[in-house]
Amino acid sequence: MSNSNHQDDLDLLLSLEDRVLETPPASPSGYLSDDGMPNRSGYVDMSVFREAVQDCLDYNPKERSQKSELGKSSSNIEVDKFSGLRIQNRVVSRLELSNHLSDIRFVRLPTIKNLLKGDTLSGCWATIGVLTEKGIPRTSSIGKAFTIWKMGCLDEATVSLFLFGDAYQKSCEEKIGTIFALFNSTVRKDNKGSGFSLSVYSAKHILKLGTSADIGICQGKGKDGVACTAVINKNLRTGFRDYLKSEGIYVVKPTDDRTNLTKSNRPVKVLSVKD
Repeated sequence: MSNSNHQDDLDLLLSLEDRVLETPPASPSGYLSDDGMPNRSGYVDMSVFREAVQDCLDYNPKERSQKSELGKSSSNIEVDKFSGLRIQNRVVSRLELSNHLSDIRFVRLPTIKNLLKGDTLSGCWATIGVLTEKGIPRTSSIGKAFTIWKMGCLDEATVSLFLFGDAYQKSCEEKIGTIFALFNSTVRKDNKGSGFSLSVYSAKHILKLGTSADIGICQGKGKDGVACTAVINKNLRTGFRDYLKSEGIYVVKPTDDRTNLTKSNRPVKVLSVKD
């Protein structure tokens, strides 16, 4: 019998815990030797035992490990209960994420501006967003590397995220479409308007969760014929309005004649996307 089968049998026994009576039924005849010790003449068939305890197995067993759980469902699409984002290729299980967010306040990215008191949020807090744009690496006035990302929830609005220190070193190679949890970010209001930006200085304050299932790239073109590369929500078929408007990308109403393409001043409604 292979070691893996032995391990499966052991896991079965351990998982039953108190679901089976502590006092077992009498041992079958011939099970005990003359000295009272169990006979071990060879391989023990566990199939009979499995059938006997089948009624005790209608429950959700504990995770063997985070790795095994992720390996089975990494490609499944799930809705994150905190942010509402659809996530796939998870690298952090739902249980672990819940543990990370326990006892702290979770604030959805678009609502941060409504809760600001001065330039920060009070107490311990966290948010979740999708990486929608990566800036080029930069160097600060003191010679330290940093970068500026755009984070969003694929709802047209984005927030600038400044990455410094080992937060930058840890995450600078991540790809657009990656979903991150941010913890206790520094919040800074924009000088003009009601916008704000976030800053993360420590690697322990940024956690990669997985990949967005809805992120896509616009396949539209501007008036100059240049292809648009704006990030869009391919599930909603809409792009980020401010970016598209600034690039002069438009759409024709279904009832409009094709010759009116350059006369429309409406923002784009993306109808075709690529992953």
